[in-house]
Amino acid sequence: MRCALICLLLALLTACATPAPDAAPTSSALLPVTPPSAQPGAPQPTVIAAGVRLPGRLLFVRDGNVWMWQDQTGRPLTGDGASLHPAWSPDGTRIVFVQRDQSFSDLMALSLDGGAPLRLTNNGSNRPRNSFERIRESIWAFYPSFAPDGTSIAFASQYGPPSGSPAAEYHLALFTIPAQAGGERQLIYADDTGHVGRVAYAPDGSAIVFVLEPAITGGAAQILRYDRRTGATTPLPGIPPQSYDPAFSPDGRWLAFAGRDGDRTDIFAVPASGGAVVRLTSIGRARAPAFSPDGRMIAFLAVPPGEIGFDLWVADLRVIGDRLQASTPRQVSIGLRADAASGLSWGK
Repeated sequence: MRCALICLLLALLTACATPAPDAAPTSSALLPVTPPSAQPGAPQPTVIAAGVRLPGRLLFVRDGNVWMWQDQTGRPLTGDGASLHPAWSPDGTRIVFVQRDQSFSDLMALSLDGGAPLRLTNNGSNRPRNSFERIRESIWAFYPSFAPDGTSIAFASQYGPPSGSPAAEYHLALFTIPAQAGGERQLIYADDTGHVGRVAYAPDGSAIVFVLEPAITGGAAQILRYDRRTGATTPLPGIPPQSYDPAFSPDGRWLAFAGRDGDRTDIFAVPASGGAVVRLTSIGRARAPAFSPDGRMIAFLAVPPGEIGFDLWVADLRVIGDRLQASTPRQVSIGLRADAASGLSWGK
């Protein structure tokens, strides 16, 4: 299998069984639809559905660029067409995202106060483009997540050179790296039977939750918990196989995730300490949950009936006894065609 195909598959780890959109939407968008300008950060024309106002700031990816939606205004934060997997820092002053290039990708940090993105990793190669030497020397990195204290970032990355002839097979492991440039990455978990996918820090900093996607045919994705104190890695209790896209509530009480139910994918939640799984959506093609900063809402990406691209949806949350309940989800955008593999990040 060619490396380009492997790269694509890894960049779309645990994707829903929904074909990528390949045709322009026929309806107008409720979120920004103007392509990012040559000056990232410039305001963009936005039409919002009547009454739709979301608290905080929501990051998503569209057309290879990171966008931020705040209140009723959307604007691109990057303009390179090669950005994915954005995440907020705990203090909301900057974001981390992945910038991809041929045969590699790097972690980048961007201050919302202005200035150029800061490169946190140096995964590329000076070998000629399209060469096997470049492939062997390059490293992939995906799915960054800030630690609650903002000092480090956990992420998935290649932990060994590719194998095969041509070199095209490798595994993604769990690493951490200082949140400032110049730090060395540290390997904390690797499994030759699977690839590490989306990563999420527990709000109290005690653990890192991540997806392990099988590297063999017939396996099932599962959500694991890495205990930062003991170094032990165990499956999260109560979460069934074929689950991915983990996201903690701000208070750390709940873990939302996307789960397969037959040929359908929806959003579920479970107490972070273990307990009964509850269904939050019944759309059938939903993923990438993100809690609002106050924990009262949940956003996610889903494909509306009859459509092929992912749009933004939200639902109100409430706790009844020891169970989390969601209101009927509301579709916020039409024709947004967001990158579901890049997910959502909801900050203050």
